[in-house]
Amino acid sequence: MIDSDFEPNPEDVAFFGAHGWWLSGLILTDAELDDLRYAFERYAAGERDRQLPRSVLPQWSGALERGVRQADYLSLQLDDVMEFVRLPLLPRLASALSGAEEIRLFHDQLVWKDPVSLTHANSSVGWHTDRAYWRSCTSVRMLTAWIPLQDTDEHMGPLAVWDGSHLWPDIDDLHTFDEPDLASLEARFRALGRDVDVRLIPMKRGHVSFHHCRLVHGSYPNRSDRPRLGFAIHYQDGANQHIRSKGGADAEAVHLNDMLCRTNADGAPDYSDPEVCPVLWRTTDRQC
Repeated sequence: MIDSDFEPNPEDVAFFGAHGWWLSGLILTDAELDDLRYAFERYAAGERDRQLPRSVLPQWSGALERGVRQADYLSLQLDDVMEFVRLPLLPRLASALSGAEEIRLFHDQLVWKDPVSLTHANSSVGWHTDRAYWRSCTSVRMLTAWIPLQDTDEHMGPLAVWDGSHLWPDIDDLHTFDEPDLASLEARFRALGRDVDVRLIPMKRGHVSFHHCRLVHGSYPNRSDRPRLGFAIHYQDGANQHIRSKGGADAEAVHLNDMLCRTNADGAPDYSDPEVCPVLWRTTDRQC
């Protein structure tokens, strides 16, 4: 870490609360990101240090036909990725921004976007909220750290957000990661009278952005000449538990964690399972 003692100031925390996102300065080193990228290359080559408790996904999921690939739970399969996830700075920042006294891992994900080409004409990520995919969770304080593996300017399709949308009442059903028609969803909400304020978040390698689980976000196509890699670490607060809830089309909401975590005494998935969702930070750690 460039500054392992970095702390967001009260203005940063207030900005996150009002806007639903926050961008750090340069807090990760080239060496840390080089090691992370090497681990991702090992994954792409088929190497693993451990296997998942259950096979829940293929090696790559997502909209492969559009050049958008996702790889999930790399921290549970590669030692170097888990070592990075366990570094205290990022979960400590997540704790400060969310106000949670304890931060646990919920899920992590590599998103690989190929450049636009004849075969990958629209490598966009649809407007969505993470909360829409986490309806099995009691918490609405969950948040995500987004880490680019390269400088990511406007041409590369950086993270884009609807500023302040985490405060809207009707965005928990935006299960639309795989819908590339960004303009249609923007128009739908503008027709409802919403101020859809799209903010692009270009980032230098070493920056980290955080966004609230209810913030609408996505990204435009990658119009550069090289792939755009971003690593997302999804955090849950210590109070989060599984809840039976309705998801899309009124089906019961299910997360992949439900198939990996141990069960509690009631037979429900235990989102505090230390093998799948380890504690990454407690505010008492600062006092130790």
